[in-house]
Order: sequence, then C-alpha cells, then structure tokens
Amino acid sequence: MTIALSIIILSTVIALGKVLGRCKLFGISLGVTWILFVGIIFSHFGLTLEAELLHFLKELGLILFVYSIGMQVGPSFFSSFRAGGIKLNLLSTILVLLGVGTTAVLIKLTGTDGPTMIGVMSGAVTNTPGLGAAQQAFVDANGGDPSGIALGYAVSYPLGVVGAILAFILVKKTLYRKSSGSVASSAKTTDNADYEVRKIEQDAQSRGLKYVHKKIIISKRKINGKHLGSLEFEKFIGASIIRIRRAGIEISAKPQTVLQLGDVVTVVGAEESIKAMEKILGNSVKKLDEPNLIAIFAGIAAGCALGSIPIHIPGIPQPIKLGLAGGPLIVSILISYFGPRLKLVTYSTTSANLMIREIGISIFLACVGLQAGTGFVDTIVNKGGLIWIAYGAVITLLPLLLSSLIGKYLFKLNYNTLIGLLAGACTNPPALAFASEQDAGSDEAAVAYATVYPLTMFLRVLCAQLMMLLML
Repeated sequence: MTIALSIIILSTVIALGKVLGRCKLFGISLGVTWILFVGIIFSHFGLTLEAELLHFLKELGLILFVYSIGMQVGPSFFSSFRAGGIKLNLLSTILVLLGVGTTAVLIKLTGTDGPTMIGVMSGAVTNTPGLGAAQQAFVDANGGDPSGIALGYAVSYPLGVVGAILAFILVKKTLYRKSSGSVASSAKTTDNADYEVRKIEQDAQSRGLKYVHKKIIISKRKINGKHLGSLEFEKFIGASIIRIRRAGIEISAKPQTVLQLGDVVTVVGAEESIKAMEKILGNSVKKLDEPNLIAIFAGIAAGCALGSIPIHIPGIPQPIKLGLAGGPLIVSILISYFGPRLKLVTYSTTSANLMIREIGISIFLACVGLQAGTGFVDTIVNKGGLIWIAYGAVITLLPLLLSSLIGKYLFKLNYNTLIGLLAGACTNPPALAFASEQDAGSDEAAVAYATVYPLTMFLRVLCAQLMMLLML
C-alpha cells in the first residue's frame, strides 16, 4: 500500500467521523466516538493500513492526546490532588475492583473461557496495556495462542467506549438533573477575590484615589517561575495581584504562588500603577503565540522512556509497565507543574493544546477502528462474539453506575469531576473527550482524569495479569 493511499484512508475516516459526530439522535451525540465506527466499517471492507503503520499511528495518537491532557491540567494538578486526590483515587480503585469482581462472577455463571473473558474485560474498560499484559502472561505460562484474548478485546472495545459515554448521559439525566456541576473551591476563590477588589476600592475612595482593576496576561519570560511575594508589587508599584487564572482554573494569589507564562492575573491599583504592571508582566498575546516545542518533544521522549521501565512486583512473573499512555501523562504533568520553578518555558496556548489533543484522539480512534474491523463481523456472527458484547456491556456499565452512586451520595462529587474520574478509571480517552465537551467552562473533568489515571493504569495492568495467572 502506498503512503498516499494510507493517508487518504486515515484522513477520510477521521473527516467522516467528525462530520457524523456533529449529528444528534434524540438530543444525544457520541462526538469523536464516530471515528471509531467509521474505522470499523472501512476495515470490514478491506480499506485499512499496514499492521506496523497502524500500530505506530495508534500509539502516536494516544501519546499526543495524553501528553496534551497532562500539559493542560499539570499547573493545577497537585493543588487539586491535595484537595481531593485521595478520595478520587479511592473511588477509582473501587471501580476497578468492581470490574474485576463482575468479570469473575460472569466467568463463574456462564462458564466462558477465562482468558477470553479477560480480553473482554480489557476491551470493556478500553485498556490496551491490560490486554498486552494478559496476553504476555498467557504466553509465558501456557505457551499457547493468545488470539482468543484479542478477539474478546476487539468485540467489546467499541461498546466499552460508547457504553461509558451512555453511562455519563444516564448519570446526568438521573443523578444530576438539578446540579450545575460547579466547583465549590473555585467559586470560593472567586468570591474571595471579589471581596478583595471591593475592599481595595473602598479603601481608595476613602483616601480620594481612583482605583481600577484589569486583567493582564503574563508574557515576559523573566517573570516565569517567580514567587508572587518576592516581586512586592504593592510596595514598589502600588498595585496588587488579587486573582490568577491558570489553565482555565482560578487559583489563590498568595505570596508563595509561583507565576507562570500564560497566567491571566487580575490587577488592582491606580491607573498609572496598572500601566507600570503591564510593562513588567508583558501583556502581549503575540509573544505567547510562539510555540515552545522543546518542552513538548523532550517531555514525550522522557515519558516514553518512563513508560517502558519494567516494575517488578514479588509474586508476579512478568514486570508491569506504565506504558505509552501512563508515562507521557505523568511526565507532562511534572513538566508543566515544576517547569516554571526550574525556569523552563512550558506554556502553550489553549488553541495549540486543543489542536494537539484533537489530532491525537482522532488518529488513535481511527486506528483502533481500522485495527478492530478486520474479522469483527465474523467474530460476532460465527464465533460467539455477540454474547461477548453483552458480557462486555455488563462489565462496562455495572461498575460505572455503582461508582456513580457512590461518588454522588457518599463522596459528594459534582458531575464534571465524577465523569472525569470515571473516564480515567476506565482509562478511556474518548470518554474524556466527551467529558471535556460537557465541561467546556472549566478543566474539572480533565483534572480528575489525570488525578486517577496513573494509579488506575497500574491497577488495570496488575489485575489483568493476576487474573490470567489465577485462571491458568
């Protein structure tokens, strides 16, 4: 197959999928998930790519997607983790164990082959590293052909993607009908900042001064990584930063807060002081439009290296790896958070980050569809795949719905945070893309996803290997 034809097939699948993603049925749209189904249709009729190219593009798309997510949520990740990370990871662990328990019960009740059902489970939670770990454990322990595991994965994967999104829609229509999904901490930060503005303005009026407040974007590199308190703006200039918006999230303007390129700060002071602050901070959007590719590609390289490091656990014959999704995600979070403290420029515009994210998830879904479509119909019709789909639906939906009840009523999570957590606990990038569309006003879903993803990925891989070893 020529390179040109490969590009034509891939681009056509993505374009058609995006067009169909704009269509709504009964007010519901599956968004980017349509790319997956278009890929399956193309592959069924023989329009696919060479296996090695398909594998490379799929992993590249996934890396771009998760790296852009990490860059987006990294600046506010640790503050969010301290605020509720333990609670979120506890719920994600519960969801993983519910999925394992559901799979074990189905094996017992139906008598289905254990390795095949583990493949169905991996597809139902869209966890490719778990599939790879299960196949490797099967080969090492049994030496047989692991293709049955892959077939179980292939037939359950599409519904795993769609099922999670349908669960999100059902949860919103039943549990969150009257909820706005806003974040209390964010509202509290905003209320405190508004109070500070009123206090400063009242103080200025009592002294016969006219104070104004203005939003300024930090675009000068010399400010990147500086502590707010060390700059002493109020002392030397007569103006104060009372609010900081970073990566779509309001954060407190405290003396120990580290300023970063791209931060949008609200400044209060006299008009002359505001002008002086603009000169110091930059306030030039044009300078921020220049891409900082060093941090992106160096981070991807480091992330892939981290994801390839084997982690040995006593009692398990095969080492566990974070993979090409977990490694880049962790590195991107660390770089975007600690980079400014090390005087590294890690900022990228929202539009650039969104472009990378959309390209990544589109390529990933197209390749998954093109890969799963070969033999997809034959497996369903002639090899019992239809009942596997039903089993996969149970493994997908039951843990999600039970976890939603726990998250809503026990952990008191808002809708955006909950669906971001569920997407992360299912290691489901398409579900995150859907959640981000619902969460257009903030990054709550993305932050929750990134908070639980590393631990969840580790648990998914570990559980798949342990189940396989126990079944053989």
